[in-house]
Amino acid sequence: MLSRLLQIIVVLIPLGMFMAVLPLVQKEFYGGGEVWRGIAYLLVALTVLAVAEGLLFRYWILPSWGRALSERLYAGSYLPENDALAQFVQRVETTRDAALLPELENLVQQQPRRARGWLELARLQQELAKAPARACESLQTGAAAMRDREDAALLLYRAASVARKAMQDTALADLLLHRLAAEYSATVYGRKAAALLPEQESRD
Repeated sequence: MLSRLLQIIVVLIPLGMFMAVLPLVQKEFYGGGEVWRGIAYLLVALTVLAVAEGLLFRYWILPSWGRALSERLYAGSYLPENDALAQFVQRVETTRDAALLPELENLVQQQPRRARGWLELARLQQELAKAPARACESLQTGAAAMRDREDAALLLYRAASVARKAMQDTALADLLLHRLAAEYSATVYGRKAAALLPEQESRD
């Protein structure tokens, strides 16, 4: 919230400077001054405003928005070259060593609000350790740690999918879907869960 407020304040600074120049322009136009000088003041002020706002958006605002959008769409940026968690996931995938999973879990717990970490952990727990129940538990733990409701709903939806498909635990899957539909009804996965429930209940 503070960062967004700071962005708004900084963006408004050039506009405030432009507004401060307007009295000079008006004085030249309407106060008996030189019209050409007023036009020059106005053009210079508009140029400074355009350049300042353009630079702010190009090098600060847009990159910040891009990072936020990537985190929302992809559950966090995942660049192996500067990301310890990504590097460790890559190591586990390369070695296929299930003994590394506890260390991976510790790394994920150090960044508990990062949905991508829980997704990767659960995937590897299924693939390497053949432990779908542990993967389902990790996804639920991750959902409880999320601040973003969309991320939490995604993790719970994946947990329900693991419970149904890998664990063959229909009761747990339906319980998670009911929770999604009730607690996260405004999210994408909450709505998907609500749409699935009548179909699942009719089968039962």
